[in-house]
Amino acid sequence: MSSRRDDASPTFPFDPERFDPAYLVTLDELYHSGWAARKKRRIAFMREAVAHFWPKGHPTRLIHITGTNGKGSVAHYLCGGLRFAGGTGSWTGPHVFDYAERFHLDGEKVGHDEIVTVYRKIIEPYQQAFMARHPGESLTFAEQGILLALHLFQRHAVVWGVMEVGAGGRYTPLMALDVHACVLTNVAEDHPKTLGEHGWQRALEKAGIARHGRPFFTAAEGVNRPFVEKTAQAEGAEVIGVADGDPDAIQAVLPRREPGFKLRNLALACKVIRHFYPGLSLEVLTENMVHHLPARFWRLAPNVVADVAHNADKIAKLAEQLRLAYPSESLRLIVGLTRNRDARAVFRPLLRIADHVVVTSASYVGQSPRDIAEALRPEHDRIEVVDDPAEAYRRERTRLADGEVLVLTGSAYMIDQALNENPFLRHVNASFGWRNAPSDMN
Repeated sequence: MSSRRDDASPTFPFDPERFDPAYLVTLDELYHSGWAARKKRRIAFMREAVAHFWPKGHPTRLIHITGTNGKGSVAHYLCGGLRFAGGTGSWTGPHVFDYAERFHLDGEKVGHDEIVTVYRKIIEPYQQAFMARHPGESLTFAEQGILLALHLFQRHAVVWGVMEVGAGGRYTPLMALDVHACVLTNVAEDHPKTLGEHGWQRALEKAGIARHGRPFFTAAEGVNRPFVEKTAQAEGAEVIGVADGDPDAIQAVLPRREPGFKLRNLALACKVIRHFYPGLSLEVLTENMVHHLPARFWRLAPNVVADVAHNADKIAKLAEQLRLAYPSESLRLIVGLTRNRDARAVFRPLLRIADHVVVTSASYVGQSPRDIAEALRPEHDRIEVVDDPAEAYRRERTRLADGEVLVLTGSAYMIDQALNENPFLRHVNASFGWRNAPSDMN
């Protein structure tokens, strides 16, 4: 991970007054013309597919959401809060145990049979026709997921649908959709190799989902907020932000104290809904919003928590929530990590409050547990390695003493391998992409 700071240098700081989003995006696309052209071609392919199925436009009112953290939570808050207006649906990611977790209708996970039906009768035939029109091309995993969601929304007469970006925003296939609103939760440290090492670069990517003439909502704060606002305004959007007092107003109607990041997410969702339905009570809205998400501060038992936090900002928020929920308990961790993330930077907030750490594997694109442990040992003196996540979980559960809490975090893939009771899905999730590996078959 880069050690360069978002404030550049004292001599040449990143001054928002000199930030010109349209010109910077233009330069980026000129300097990386092949990359930009390929990304835009994928968006054009997606637009072609949407026009094929819905030449008069999709009947669902769509909300496009991105951000470093909280976008999955805000998506579910929006669906819960909007349910009074009719059917709601969401397409989010990643899934933890089951691909079907990506699709929700009125708060319920879509059934396997319906996914099979839509794929076999609609998506797969279109894929074949698409490949005939565009030799050498095929719809991607994400593009097929978007089309699945849109067809599920239509089949169930969904009034409001929320579509979540995986990473970034400006160059993702969701840009092909005609949406009623865009939402950016926040901009923090994530994906520096693909989104840029500085906050203003990530703001250009994420706030780039803004659409001309459509409201753009954000809970971004701090040094990145002006970059977000200027980027969205450059796209012709009206920017509506969470104000300083909004989280306090949310806390005032909740039955118990909640961490600050959750209050901001709830405030953002309420801001979106009240824009379209003015005058709705915050108390009623939040009552409909607060419900469980898979592996988001998921209490498997009173003393066991699983959370899919996987970057430094999310881990810091998890640490805040743990201290709030368990102010006097000792913490034992099971952690895994994927891709090229800096283990020490990611886990440092938890290492400060943990008594014992077990490092394990994360299956798909997972880092070596031994490499992670070596990186963490300068920060913590009680670290061990257990290669198999299920074995690590079994061992740590048996070791738990009174006054101790076990926390699994760092990777959705690790949590899946530790907890998924379906051996078929567990294997399929762990071996994602195996058919794309080089083969020795003729």
